[in-house]
Amino acid sequence: MKHTRFPYPLQPLRVPGGWHITVNTLFEVEPGPDTMQWFSSALLLWGHCRDSGYSFNSHFEPEDDPQGEFVLEMGKVAYDRHGKAVKDSEVFLGEFRTRSKAAFVARVEQFMQDPAA
Repeated sequence: MKHTRFPYPLQPLRVPGGWHITVNTLFEVEPGPDTMQWFSSALLLWGHCRDSGYSFNSHFEPEDDPQGEFVLEMGKVAYDRHGKAVKDSEVFLGEFRTRSKAAFVARVEQFMQDPAA
């Protein structure tokens, strides 16, 4: 299996048990004119916890703008007894926006640790 080499390591994250990070293209680099290609994906991070139903996704907007901001969207979904998402049960819990990557990472970790905070 061939692995793609990136010029930057992935951003370290503290992920509590039960959480699954499905998409992770958040690299340990700050947004700037020379690094915007690393922030132009549709999703930077996407995670969910099947036990609680909480989930989040994030992106950087506007794309390709070093003056843009990190956007974290938080939600919750209900699952039936078979583990399938209940139709129309999605609830949007809010969003967090910041230009600070450190503040963004801290908020992602806080949400995974205590979604009600």
